Amino acid sequence: MTRIDRYVLFLYSRVFVICFMTLSGLLIVVQVFTNLDEMIAFGKLRGGFLIGLSEYFAPRMLSIYDSMCGLLTLLATMFVVAWLYRTHEMTALLAAGISKGRIVRPIMIVSAILIAGAAISREYLIPSYAAILTKTPQELLGESLRPIRPTQDIERGVLIAGQNLQPAILSISQPYFQFSGPASAVANHITGQSAKYELANDNHPAGYLIVEAKGSSPLDNVASVRTKEGVFLYLPADTPWLKPRECFVPSNLEYDVLRGGSAKQFASTSDLIWRLKNQSHYYGDDLKVAVHTRFVQPFLDYTQLLIGLPMILSNRNRNLVGMILSCLFSFAAFFGVSIGLNALGANGTLLSPATAAWAPLLIFGPIAWAQSKRAMLS
Repeated sequence: MTRIDRYVLFLYSRVFVICFMTLSGLLIVVQVFTNLDEMIAFGKLRGGFLIGLSEYFAPRMLSIYDSMCGLLTLLATMFVVAWLYRTHEMTALLAAGISKGRIVRPIMIVSAILIAGAAISREYLIPSYAAILTKTPQELLGESLRPIRPTQDIERGVLIAGQNLQPAILSISQPYFQFSGPASAVANHITGQSAKYELANDNHPAGYLIVEAKGSSPLDNVASVRTKEGVFLYLPADTPWLKPRECFVPSNLEYDVLRGGSAKQFASTSDLIWRLKNQSHYYGDDLKVAVHTRFVQPFLDYTQLLIGLPMILSNRNRNLVGMILSCLFSFAAFFGVSIGLNALGANGTLLSPATAAWAPLLIFGPIAWAQSKRAMLS
């Protein structure tokens, strides 16, 4: 690595960090001041305002980096090239016989590393913070309610509905469980005061613990519903870990499905594939699009950089404002086409999920590569 390479990378890293901190800081400040009361109350629960802020917004900075990595690499490259032109250092380098491609080569390599880092974060870091990332500031205090999407657990033969959801504690208010499977031998439906989603443990599989349960038929002294396939309904008569007027309904239906499945955007690719294999009937084609997008996303992020690179290198007399506008316009066009194609694939109209996810790369990738290669050789 030459001294010029180190100098260019120093400029690039400084601008990248400044752009990231500026954009993420702006988003954080807006959210803090629009939800100041909730953040102060959450800080008191966590032992300090700054502790609460760091616990809530540190994972969000990872999410912001993941979603904006492609744009940040483009902005950082644009500012570095503009600075080299402004100080006439680019002119000196070109006069020395160094091509534009050689000048920006270290930037292209580091950009690829940063994009790969975003992909690693997407798979290993962000999923561990999915619980906090799906919460709004109001949900941090356990006070926010969300509408429930009634959903049928086909494998277990139970329809899960209720008045609303309490995402902070993974609970359903005024739950209503209607049975069409083996559990219907005991009751057609069960209602209660609340139903809390619990993960699988030594006592039971994943499912919902109903408090103050009332069945269409009396549940007192009734045995749990067991078949060769497993237990379909736990009742307190023969279940020691259940209190009176409680029951437990095993279900493969995750709590996220009842709230619309929004948390799947923070799941790892392996988790998405598992949901696609085992719970595809609870989601739509949007889950298939999400799985394909995970594989193509690093290439799409790099394509965003290649799309803007010819505009950055093509004309040294272009002012910085015009360069920013042209790059943002190209980014918006690319982003808009990608969103539109993904929407068509998610709706199952015109395009298959695989085609919708890979089409932006197939359309823009070859053009961006050819144009950027031509600009670097000029």
